[in-house]
Amino acid sequence: MTSDAVQPCPVADAHRRLMDCHTQWHTLHGSYLDPDEFRLNLNSLVPNLRNVTWLLQKQKAVIPDFANWYPAFQDACKKSEIMGWVVKSRNRITKEADLELLSSCQVIWTKNWLERVEGIATFPPRMSTPEIVHSLRHSNTPPVGLITVRRRWVDKALPSWELLAATAEAYSWLSQILWKAHEAFGVDRCDLADRSVECVTSALCSTLIRLPCMDLAQSELQAHFTMSGGVVNEQIERLDSNPTILKAAGERYGELEFPRSGPIENVPGFMKMARTMMERDGYHHTIAFLYNGERGVGTRGMQFEDQNAKMLAFESLADLVESTRADGIVIISESWFAAQTEKEKELDTFFFPARDRLDRTEGLTVHAATRDGRQMELVSMVQRGPNGEAICGEPVDLTVMGANTLAPIRRKWDDMQKRGL
Repeated sequence: MTSDAVQPCPVADAHRRLMDCHTQWHTLHGSYLDPDEFRLNLNSLVPNLRNVTWLLQKQKAVIPDFANWYPAFQDACKKSEIMGWVVKSRNRITKEADLELLSSCQVIWTKNWLERVEGIATFPPRMSTPEIVHSLRHSNTPPVGLITVRRRWVDKALPSWELLAATAEAYSWLSQILWKAHEAFGVDRCDLADRSVECVTSALCSTLIRLPCMDLAQSELQAHFTMSGGVVNEQIERLDSNPTILKAAGERYGELEFPRSGPIENVPGFMKMARTMMERDGYHHTIAFLYNGERGVGTRGMQFEDQNAKMLAFESLADLVESTRADGIVIISESWFAAQTEKEKELDTFFFPARDRLDRTEGLTVHAATRDGRQMELVSMVQRGPNGEAICGEPVDLTVMGANTLAPIRRKWDDMQKRGL
């Protein structure tokens, strides 16, 4: 785009309608536990999503180069399960009948990084997630691992998509095409006023990235618990860069060279940066960098008090991979290592976790993986000085081992492939 100044919106009718859809989406979320209200709000939202493109097409005569770039969007929509569903659903709602909604509850048992079982349970639509959790805790659920409960409304015509996720996906498609229209006019920021709901602004996305507020709202409809330890909360936060934080980092660590290539190529640079921070602070938080090609699409910090919370954090990270369309990821973290004993080798399948062993050693790891199957992992073993200070050794390539923590990410990529994302 050619200008940073605020300018009149070139496609105001379509843009306002998209902002209406954003507001309606949150109203739909708020009515999730009331079947009649949910149906009513969905019947209002879906036609409005369809109307955004109609309002845009009404201005095609004045939109620069419209005939060249808009047909590509139409072709992509024809191949999209979600956008095809929006078109058909609008016609059903306005001309035939309500969508055929089904209410279910997804129950996921995560025993460990590699063993995960999903099932569908039936509960009354007005039964809240905490009430479902209470019911499950008093049933014959597995005694170990993590249990996740997710409420789900689906349309019979779109069974693989939960409806909040489906409509959020459609919103992303429309936001992208309106961004393209603004770009055609050379408008970077338009003058449409923000709404009373804080997150409903005129901001648009140039790529298929779902809004953070929609991801957060959907996470409120799920709960996680263990049979022994009670509720497990998600511990993942967005790390936005700002000049104040960057300045403080420069003063503390010196001039850090942030890697600026693809995830695999960035591993050595991230390791160099992580070693500097580890030796300065004596620890390193777990941080994930999400990529689409060579473009960064998100940075997330994760904290976990135990193994269940760690598995949950990476499952949440996998959901962000889908919403940001990330096809590559880099994880920086501290790790424990331990060699398998002779007894454990005899037992073959048994291995006592390194985190619980007295002979464990400490390492700093940088692991990258991409959707097309590439990966790289460097490990710097950490020695502790007399006062606990960290001394990082030269990095070693452990790519051949892989990291189980990225299993949720790989499952998500497989699922996205099946759904055409």
